[in-house]
Amino acid sequence: MKKTLLILFSFIIIGCSKNAPELMEIAQSNLDENDEDRAIKNLDLLISQFPDDSLASLAQYKLVNIYKNWKHDPNMVFEALNKTIDNYPKSLQAVQAKKELGAFQEWIINKAESLRKRKMTKESINNLLYLVGKYPSHELASKGQYIIGDIYMNDLRDFEKALDEYRVVLNQYKDSKEEALAQFMIGYIYANILKDLDKARSEYQVFLNRFPRHELFPSVKFEIDHLGKDINEIPALKHITS
Repeated sequence: MKKTLLILFSFIIIGCSKNAPELMEIAQSNLDENDEDRAIKNLDLLISQFPDDSLASLAQYKLVNIYKNWKHDPNMVFEALNKTIDNYPKSLQAVQAKKELGAFQEWIINKAESLRKRKMTKESINNLLYLVGKYPSHELASKGQYIIGDIYMNDLRDFEKALDEYRVVLNQYKDSKEEALAQFMIGYIYANILKDLDKARSEYQVFLNRFPRHELFPSVKFEIDHLGKDINEIPALKHITS
């Protein structure tokens, strides 16, 4: 126990002996080695030990980028941006932080799509859940919810969960442009994946009744007219196999 306390105390003494530029340099070295946790600790130390130093605002903003690019945590990004603005209102970093907060919801969508492309599915969903949870009335919330359904549908192949997520779009985002797409996907899953033709017909009919002017209307009409038929039984498609 005494040895552990001694080591801890030594780290504290060493940290306190560094000046602001040295702590910034060490934090950057930590990031170069992909040790973001140690970088965060050194930046926090810089901020707490040298709050009036010109590097403090830079350190605070650097935390924003760490939470964005290493932690993939939108809530930590949000808090770090606000601290930059509140604690260093006259800094260049505060100006940039205000711009980023103004486009924060769009950033979350883009971040989620980037994570999805990198096969970081859990992180992508977490970002989207944060968006729809914190900003349920934002114009991008319906898109975020729809993408969650799409991830379960196409990436995770969890079709029952995909149905649930698409239904959230129908229930919580009426009159959004994603509503019709979600209704279509529900019918599509029943028709082409789960092979439940009765439910497919019912869901497709809801689409036809509610969205008669949608660009997908002809496709849905075609689907409902040929449910359960083999491709050779559909005159318009028979040439494909001939």
